[in-house]
Amino acid sequence: MTRVAPATGLQAKLVAALARRRYGPPIVESTLVFARHPRLLRWFAAYNRAVERPGRVPRRLAELAVLEAARVVACEFCLDIGSEYARRAGLRDEQLLALHDAERSGLFDDDELLVIGYGRAMSVTPPEVTDEQVAALRERYGDEGVLELTHLIAWENARARTNTALDIGAGGFSSGRLCAGAAPSPRSPPTPGTR
Repeated sequence: MTRVAPATGLQAKLVAALARRRYGPPIVESTLVFARHPRLLRWFAAYNRAVERPGRVPRRLAELAVLEAARVVACEFCLDIGSEYARRAGLRDEQLLALHDAERSGLFDDDELLVIGYGRAMSVTPPEVTDEQVAALRERYGDEGVLELTHLIAWENARARTNTALDIGAGGFSSGRLCAGAAPSPRSPPTPGTR
């Protein structure tokens, strides 16, 4: 159960039908939660379309970067949908399972490792992006590609953190198939006054 009740009524049914047609049935519950605030839903959808539009960065790499951001944030919904979209873009199940140790797995090429590293560096707190990462991305995809990838990863962080805060779980996009696993959470610092 989500922390915000899904919207109901005629407008909610219309929103659900549009979401179902574009993304499939698993998207409906999360969309109805966002439909509780129509103005935010409209802007959410508009920005989502703009950021996800293919451009300078190949789709496969964009999906991989998004999936890594979802993995770092540990958003169940995002790992579910992200694993399915990454599969549709050509990633194999072995790669999804090896994402947590991409470099040592030997299953990813240099471009894939670059976007995985950038997705991770942008998504950890505090961010760990380096000048070298951005220079390597700029060399391959130009300034426009760097901006596209940066916005896409930042947007995935916003979606993942929103879904996590609202307790929106997996929707069933990868139902019966493998999903990438969440990154292990770092040890929480001790609460003052405890050991």
